Amino acid sequence: MMSVQELADALLVARGSVEDEPLRSSFARCIVRAAIEVERSMGEPRYLLRREGDRILVALNQDLATYALRLGEAADRMAEEDPLLPPARVIQRLREIAAPAGAPVLTDSRLVRLAVASASKAALSSRQELYPRGMDAARALRLSQGALYSVSSRGGVASLTVDEIRERVLSRYPESTPVPDHPALDALLEEMGFDFRWEPTAKGVGGYITRVRDTLTVTSASESVSRQPTNFVPADNGEITPEIADARQFEEKLRNGLKEGSFYALLVNPKYYQRAYRELCRRFPVELIDFEGLFLDALRQVADRAKVNWDLVIKADAKEREGDWGKLQLLVGRALPLVEAQLLKAEKPILLIYAGLLARYERMD
Repeated sequence: MMSVQELADALLVARGSVEDEPLRSSFARCIVRAAIEVERSMGEPRYLLRREGDRILVALNQDLATYALRLGEAADRMAEEDPLLPPARVIQRLREIAAPAGAPVLTDSRLVRLAVASASKAALSSRQELYPRGMDAARALRLSQGALYSVSSRGGVASLTVDEIRERVLSRYPESTPVPDHPALDALLEEMGFDFRWEPTAKGVGGYITRVRDTLTVTSASESVSRQPTNFVPADNGEITPEIADARQFEEKLRNGLKEGSFYALLVNPKYYQRAYRELCRRFPVELIDFEGLFLDALRQVADRAKVNWDLVIKADAKEREGDWGKLQLLVGRALPLVEAQLLKAEKPILLIYAGLLARYERMD
């Protein structure tokens, strides 16, 4: 299963070409089409050509071609999601599409590439995200914050020309709409929250000077948590650190999550725990809820109803998976609906802290 373009690319890799682009790719596609037409004229062709709109696929049989097209349709749907799906979620959804009997086992990377090659609207970013072809320049800018704030060999970026901004955005989202020239780009940068200002003399052709005021970094995976002070001032040359670049990108992710109603699990170094949640409360419209306190109140309530001595509950908890642990789990099961009822009363997005008891009692679902 391959698209005509994939076959042309493979041909160029295998045989090379003395021509430059776009002629080399155009000639390669012509050769592929010629080979396909010759194959179709044979008494027993080894493969077939499948056309669906502007999609052209080559496969050993119709079932494989249909499977590839289904992958492409799924890729098109995922590319329209906002925010963009993480690569792992994309692979998970593509794996849910049943392959026909006898189909080759595809690696994750090949599965995604085949889906994009079989799609009519989806494209693949440099970070292996699916995004729509022709994605508007404003969204491409917003999603490329990390690339625009990335550091140079001297430790930072003092300024960026329009061409440099355009190059960095297209390097991440090559099939997005190119960003406009100055001064139209000024409004887009301001709209997307960039602390850039136009400097006519920068780099001799004019460029944007970076300005960073205040940044928070809290990651949702295994990265660290750090906080730049509110009065942070960049170096005299306008350079910024990788931490600040990552912080701005992640803060945008949090703001989008609040707007979309997303769920995030944030991993924080214990010594920064209180500092992190206080800063999140200061910067975002969230309701802080101490899960541990809420849960223990509910557990005591159901224990009282069942006439269970609280000291016995504590003893059962101290002997994990031993003694009366099973009975304790029954009380936990009764307490959680009370906790859930309290959480549902929240009028703002919830920032849940001290939630480790969920893991202890195996209630992560």
